[in-house]
Amino acid sequence: MMKFKKGETVVEPSIGICTVVGMKMMRVDGADRVMYIFEAQNANVYVPADQLEKRGIRRPMTRDEIKRVLASLKQPAAPNRSDARLQYVNYREIMKSGDPAKITRLLRDLYILDQSDDLKGKEKEIMEQAKKFLCDEISFVRETSKTQVMETINEALRQMYKKKMAKDKERAKKSGVGLSMEVLGYEDDEDVFDDEDEPKAVVAAAGFDDEDEDADETKALAEEFAEDDEEYFEDKED
Repeated sequence: MMKFKKGETVVEPSIGICTVVGMKMMRVDGADRVMYIFEAQNANVYVPADQLEKRGIRRPMTRDEIKRVLASLKQPAAPNRSDARLQYVNYREIMKSGDPAKITRLLRDLYILDQSDDLKGKEKEIMEQAKKFLCDEISFVRETSKTQVMETINEALRQMYKKKMAKDKERAKKSGVGLSMEVLGYEDDEDVFDDEDEPKAVVAAAGFDDEDEDADETKALAEEFAEDDEEYFEDKED
């Protein structure tokens, strides 16, 4: 079972960077359970010790892992557009996993769909959350401003899209199919590489109830993570 020490920094997928402030025994659903206490934002978050791995709680990335993430962001992707509803459910599950590699791949796919004007409203929210999730952790590990890290992420995505565009042009040329850039889903270069607005911070409270299996739920990811169970949340003491 994964173990953390008091004062250690961890990443909780739904709320990001946290500090371990202690452990305590609590009675939950009629059973005594050892709970980790994580300090996040303006509240203490309680997580059962035997649920850490399931919840995706982990130590922050190393600097080498961050290098790999940023390099991966520059690699062209080929998003698959099938059942939008199932894809959206999958996107939420990836975000809940807190896995940097999976979230990086998700971000590339969503960025390409966004540049092709094929991104739905809820998906755009997830794209911004994915950017913020990576930005916050990279900023913490590298001790760099979030503004600077966000620009690094955006630039990596722009390079990735530019490479994909060039590859698709070359593929179309070799196949002899005279597809226009509009048909391929590309805008003029001037529009494609406009600077993106810095995403609004999205902070979600962590929930520790059973995961929602209703695939028809269309609430935003931030609301999905929010739970009202007072057993798991308490206001931070002064």
